[in-house]
Amino acid sequence: MGGGTVSIDGQVYQDFAPWSGLEGWCVQLSGPVSGAVTTNASGNYSFSGLPAGTYTVCEVLQANWHETFPGDGAGCPGGFGYSITLIDGAGASFIDFANVTP
Repeated sequence: MGGGTVSIDGQVYQDFAPWSGLEGWCVQLSGPVSGAVTTNASGNYSFSGLPAGTYTVCEVLQANWHETFPGDGAGCPGGFGYSITLIDGAGASFIDFANVTP
């Protein structure tokens, strides 16, 4: 995205059996560079090629869903997200979001 060596990845999934990934959910990134990606068929997403710095990662809640994880962290419109500081060559994995339907 920004010509760097940092990566962030994770999964958006349903927080009830069978805990499957949620396809087509938007995950937003803000920081030295900003962007958004959509989860794949397994609910996975990835940002790569980022410059070092501090990033905030948020999911965009879909209608009739409620975020259950993370339970605290960076404030996001739909609940909580992650604030991550990464140096060149570093990566952050398992930056996950769990959701339930009411």
